[in-house]
Amino acid sequence: MTGYVGAETYLHYGLQQHLAATAELVVQRIDGSIDRASANLRTLAASPDDVCGPQARDRLRLLVFNSPVLKEVAVFGPDDRIRCSNNVDIMQMQTIGTMQPTSQQDIFLSIAVVPPTDRRVLRVIMRRDRQQAFGGLIPVELFVPSTMIRTGETGLGVQIEAGESVRMISEGFEGAENSGKDTRGAATSRRYPVRVLVAASGQVWRQAHSHVYLIAIAIAGAFGLLIAWLIVLNARRRGDDPIAGMQRALDRGEFIPYYQPIVDIDTGRICGCEVLVRWRKADGQMIPPGSFIGEAERSGFIFPLTLSLMRQAAAELGPSYATRPSLKCGFNLCAAHFQDDKIVDDVQEIFQRSQMHLSQVLLEVTERDALPDMDTARNIIASLQAMGVRVALDDVGTGHGGMSYLLKLGVDVMKIDKLFIDALGAERQSTAIVDSLIDLAAHLNMDVVAEGVETFAQVEALRRRGVRQAQGYVFSPPLPGSSFVQLVEAMEPAVTDSQPVKKALRG
Repeated sequence: MTGYVGAETYLHYGLQQHLAATAELVVQRIDGSIDRASANLRTLAASPDDVCGPQARDRLRLLVFNSPVLKEVAVFGPDDRIRCSNNVDIMQMQTIGTMQPTSQQDIFLSIAVVPPTDRRVLRVIMRRDRQQAFGGLIPVELFVPSTMIRTGETGLGVQIEAGESVRMISEGFEGAENSGKDTRGAATSRRYPVRVLVAASGQVWRQAHSHVYLIAIAIAGAFGLLIAWLIVLNARRRGDDPIAGMQRALDRGEFIPYYQPIVDIDTGRICGCEVLVRWRKADGQMIPPGSFIGEAERSGFIFPLTLSLMRQAAAELGPSYATRPSLKCGFNLCAAHFQDDKIVDDVQEIFQRSQMHLSQVLLEVTERDALPDMDTARNIIASLQAMGVRVALDDVGTGHGGMSYLLKLGVDVMKIDKLFIDALGAERQSTAIVDSLIDLAAHLNMDVVAEGVETFAQVEALRRRGVRQAQGYVFSPPLPGSSFVQLVEAMEPAVTDSQPVKKALRG
């Protein structure tokens, strides 16, 4: 009994800490988005030219394109009417509640609803003086990553409120108590009138950590209550346990690659795949990457994990890829991989000894995290390309880099994020951004891959725009190695020395 009580106490405390940290993470994302939007608006206000002059729309469109958060920008006159904006058609919207002041005297926030879908956006207003103001719209979907809701082991619900309890977004939160989400956490921004609430099911959390009960019961008895107290007292001190656990799992071979096919949407042929990690525990339980990738990147565990995935993929796919030289295999890298050129030596060492050639390797650098040094990153990418490796910019349009990454890094492939593919044809701003990215890729001689394609309507929309390569559940979920190899060998005939190689991806 004592052991059971101790396990209950520990798990309840752990869930509370998890929810508090999650709420704080969302607050940080919101603060960062508003900071970036405010900086963009101040840059516009500081322009010596007439911001609504003859070239106003082009200037405002460029500002929106380079901003990772703003999707529409407008300039207001003394009567608060719009003088000019980045779009020909002004978006109609209805403001909810009152304009909220912030810790910055010239920045104000409000929530607006866009008909007919009732989609909500955050309005950021920078008031220069009584004669002129500048405004921008931030989609509230940016504040809550889809992986936070769709993956993990807590059944999370998230609600964001602005000002006097004006709801900005609510994902899985309404009716939380009736759906079993009986534990809550909250965080409030220190600079903006924003509050984040999160809720989760204690039962789901306990089921995901059922092994804790077995441990507690096994050591119960005379020292049961003492052990339960020590678990709670030392919970914070065991922060390094997840990393030690991941290292043991890596040593036991529990981290395995799954492969999501990349398809030529004109011909239906397979162009290659993207390698995605899964944690398969000894008991068969599958841990989704959203539960451990963040900690792996923060701790540096991402380096041995990435090399392990490369070695496994080279061994698993090598025989099939050796006779299909046009196929590519993509690996995800984080910003930390571009701090020095060690990744160049690692890639060369792994694939020079493999049946998978260096020319079949595609390395994807994400735009979500800022690169530590642009010049160093560019030199590393050039060294990889000199070996025949191709480099892609992942999550384009959602992160720090904007146009500067596309222009300065010299990558070969642009991968358009699922955020824009989901809104293709439904939201004017996102559709315009996708069209601009496709045009830019064509001028820079880059291939384009659409990520997260889930409907045939999206496939048709991409095909009309000249996009050939895509990946997503409409084609196939990520597959274990044996299944992907069977798919490749069934759909892609092996190439003999006498047969010409028809490449689906350039390079």
